[in-house]
Amino acid sequence: GRMAKLFLKLWVVLLLTSLSSFQIQKFFFDWSMDATAVSNSNERFRRTYVFIEEALAPFPRVEWPARFERLKEKVGSPDVFLGPSQILTIADLEKDATFSTENLQRIRSQQHYSRDLPSGNGYEIFHTIMGTDVVVVLKAPFARGGQVRVFGIFTPTQFTWFVESSMYALAIFFWLRLFRRDMLILEKAAARVGEGRFDFNVDMRKGAALYPLADSLNKMKERISALLGSHKNLTNAVSHEFRTPITRLRFRHELAMDAKTLEEKDQELQQMSSAIDQLDDLSTELLEYARLDREAPALDIGPIDVEPWLNELAEDARELASATGRAVEIRVRAGAEMIEGDHRYLSRAAANLLQNAVRYAKQQVEIRVGVADGHRYLHVDDDGDVIPLADRERLFEPFTRLDHSRDRQSGGSGIGLAIVKQIARWHGGQAEISESKFGGTRVSLTW
Repeated sequence: GRMAKLFLKLWVVLLLTSLSSFQIQKFFFDWSMDATAVSNSNERFRRTYVFIEEALAPFPRVEWPARFERLKEKVGSPDVFLGPSQILTIADLEKDATFSTENLQRIRSQQHYSRDLPSGNGYEIFHTIMGTDVVVVLKAPFARGGQVRVFGIFTPTQFTWFVESSMYALAIFFWLRLFRRDMLILEKAAARVGEGRFDFNVDMRKGAALYPLADSLNKMKERISALLGSHKNLTNAVSHEFRTPITRLRFRHELAMDAKTLEEKDQELQQMSSAIDQLDDLSTELLEYARLDREAPALDIGPIDVEPWLNELAEDARELASATGRAVEIRVRAGAEMIEGDHRYLSRAAANLLQNAVRYAKQQVEIRVGVADGHRYLHVDDDGDVIPLADRERLFEPFTRLDHSRDRQSGGSGIGLAIVKQIARWHGGQAEISESKFGGTRVSLTW
């Protein structure tokens, strides 16, 4: 996952740092060794070659190899610094694939040619003597205690530690700088949230290591903003929605206190009981909306047997119509045998829609469930008034009622459709209002 990507990026950075460190060390080692060898040894090379030429000049060329070996014995160990080492010919060098044409030409033209010893601990120098094709090879190893120093300060080991530690320090610096930049962005965003400001968005590239935290902060900010907005709406609604029944209750209480007969007092007490029921229903709806407006619950998605489920919902709606004196026919249409969804919350949504339809229908209501184009749908149609197009979307907002239904006696609390929209959203679907086939209103859930 994301941790593996972060590890891979760090590994690439360290790998590139190691390669860069190696190249820098190689460059300065080569430069330092070349400079040291050339500046300090050229004069010694020249004197050694002059000594060898003077020693071999009195003898015929065919005797030079044997004389050279005797000379080596007299000088001492062949590994002594700048001591004689080997005698070859140009022809011998031509057989060595490590020599390029350019290098051979340098040797033929009486120029020094040097290269690293196979051990890497010094140089070997090639030079022809006395204008012939005979080449004397001298070894120049670094003697113990005479190791080359880079910039005249560092030993190779010290220089290696210096370069590598510096390169890794730079890599870590730039890596931490990226983290610090992202941390400052998050710090500013958190400070704004602490100040109660939510009009911002944390912008961070998706490849950043702290992007998940930034994304979570954006979602948290949006959720807090929504919750605060919902709390504000709920507070305003409570103060507004509770005012009417409380006023009615107080008014009826005064009338009951002033009633002259027992019959009048009973009538006022019945009105007070109605106002209390209204307050109770409103409190229940407000608390239910506040609960549903929080984070989506863990849905219990499963198969629902459509026909018995719809019949149960329709029977409850018929009882509501009978209790409110509404002569409304409620029909059921099952367009599928089974559907998938959360039985509890879909039942709540369907019940809310049927209650609204019964409240505003003239004669008939129909609930239909089916599947189309791979999506499940639930339609509730009535033959009441058509909701104007401009008002359809806002009716899903909490505490919204149309002008003609503002009266609490008929208009409800304005929360039912808001709850329906929440349930549709939890199922990954949507709720919408359109015109029904009866000429009234259709409210649909699609998921």
